[in-house]
Amino acid sequence: MRARPTYTEEFKNGAVNLLTESDRSFKDVADSLGVSVWSLREWYRRGEMAKKPKKGRPRQPPKVPGEETAEQKLARLERENASLRRENDSLKMDREILKKAAAFFAKENE
Repeated sequence: MRARPTYTEEFKNGAVNLLTESDRSFKDVADSLGVSVWSLREWYRRGEMAKKPKKGRPRQPPKVPGEETAEQKLARLERENASLRRENDSLKMDREILKKAAAFFAKENE
């Protein structure tokens, strides 16, 4: 019986980002990373499910730009800026993970 490989969350996130940021198929990405297509599909599905809003949480209707006050606009822009900074940090980390994974697999294929 073969032991099941375990992957870190960073690796899983990096694999899903590689899949979503390129026009490559699940099979191409899975083969290049040396993982099962089914594992990659499951990681992708879990990531998509996490993005969906939770039920029971009322969503605010979109605001018409002319209706927000200066304070509301400032608060909205600060939230957006904080969100973009978090996303940027996450993407930087993902890029580093992918660099390490690429170096690892390049060594392994030698």
